[in-house]
Amino acid sequence: MNVRPKITMLTDKDVRAIHEASLQILERAGCLYDNKAALDILEAHGEKVDRATGVAYIRPQTVEKCIKTAPRHFVLASRDGKNDAVIDGVQMHHMTDGQASFTLDEKTGERRTSTLHDLCLSTLLADALDPVKVMWSTVFPTDASTDKRALFETAASYMWSGKHFQMVGGVQDPEDVPFILAMIDAVCGDRRKQRDRPIFSMVTCPVSPLKHDEAMTEACIALAKEWVPIVFWPMPLQGATAPITVAGTLLQTNVEFLSGVVLYQLVQPGLPMIYPAGPETLDMKTSLASTASPEGMLLNLPFAQMCDFYQVPYMAGGICSDAKIPGIQAAYENMGTGMTAALSGCDLLVGIGIMEDGNTLSFPQMVIDEEICNILSFIRNGIDVSPESLMVDEIIRVGHSPNHHLAEPSTMKFLKSGQAYWPKISFRGTYGDWKRRNKDEVQLARERMKLLLDNHEPPALTAEVQKELRNILVRRTGFAPNDPRIEGVFRHPWKDRPV
Repeated sequence: MNVRPKITMLTDKDVRAIHEASLQILERAGCLYDNKAALDILEAHGEKVDRATGVAYIRPQTVEKCIKTAPRHFVLASRDGKNDAVIDGVQMHHMTDGQASFTLDEKTGERRTSTLHDLCLSTLLADALDPVKVMWSTVFPTDASTDKRALFETAASYMWSGKHFQMVGGVQDPEDVPFILAMIDAVCGDRRKQRDRPIFSMVTCPVSPLKHDEAMTEACIALAKEWVPIVFWPMPLQGATAPITVAGTLLQTNVEFLSGVVLYQLVQPGLPMIYPAGPETLDMKTSLASTASPEGMLLNLPFAQMCDFYQVPYMAGGICSDAKIPGIQAAYENMGTGMTAALSGCDLLVGIGIMEDGNTLSFPQMVIDEEICNILSFIRNGIDVSPESLMVDEIIRVGHSPNHHLAEPSTMKFLKSGQAYWPKISFRGTYGDWKRRNKDEVQLARERMKLLLDNHEPPALTAEVQKELRNILVRRTGFAPNDPRIEGVFRHPWKDRPV
């Protein structure tokens, strides 16, 4: 029997109290849906709607009904089926973080605005990292078309990774939706025939407190009708757009998530949805948000219990840091946020490669975070307690022997089966060997990054598919087919990089 560690902090009574308080807020305060189509849908299902203010008041029975139709188990599929994220309540899958506006330049070491090349290269590197199963666009490509960003991110993700792509920045223009769906069809064939194996999903965020954005809601209603899984991600700021208490922030986040479940389950009953936890803490000394506060680490645990109560998958924020460069602060904050997320029992863990409250990408940090992911997964997978693993007969046989267990055949057998953790960049040798090596973790991460990029290629798209993606970009952006911004998506980000 495999025994997995899991930490809980709320009692059943606490969970029920949070749920009932959420129902009370949705019915009495309501939620502002700044979108006519959303209000029409809610009103058609019997909810009270104030057209003058855009506020809809949600009845408890509607919330309960919609929660029941949201599935617990589904698959976020990879293109080739080799890196599927099976959402089954048991496995934990790692994800990249996303939308960093800045990148630490590997040549100069300076922090600069992120580019389309950074997006393509980080996508290729993440595709080479074994723990990663779901891809976010790691950076905001500032040199591409800002208003058509979603199209560039989608094309770049499928060009340089075979893993599941989840759009994190949302679709700001609903008119982009048909073009994104056309890209998905070009890559996987008719998406309607692969409803159970979606290769694309969408993150959308309400505007805290208690408001749904007009354009993003419009886009997500259209995507929900096409069975695109939706991650409805409240991101309230504790002490600003959410109450100052941890419990109050937990409650408001829960209310906002339920407001999204109601809307999109009414649009498409049975639509796969994911409960993510993304509240941050306002640092009252600096007036800046903190993504790695102890308050945030603590919140990973009760959110997981609310997901268990609702029987929906949980996406936890972890491997997050406010550090500006790879180093000691990044290490302890990434491990702290990641460990509470892993031990909460989450299905998905977001956070590889981005620092400074989600603002800055570091390529070496992606590789360092791979090590953290591997450690977290090893711990999360727990231990097997069985007659074979307890090894009673061997313990009796070895007894007091001076040879101990090193000479036993089972030692090598279990080592090969994954009983021991083998680090990628951590050093376990002697102090003398460490001194002679004369390399720190960041230098080793750079070496591993180069090794991965020199030897890794994603599952290739056919020439016909690449041509169709290019044509879709050209049609939507109005750019020429040979425009550098179009070419940048399809140029190999490592082999064809400037020297």
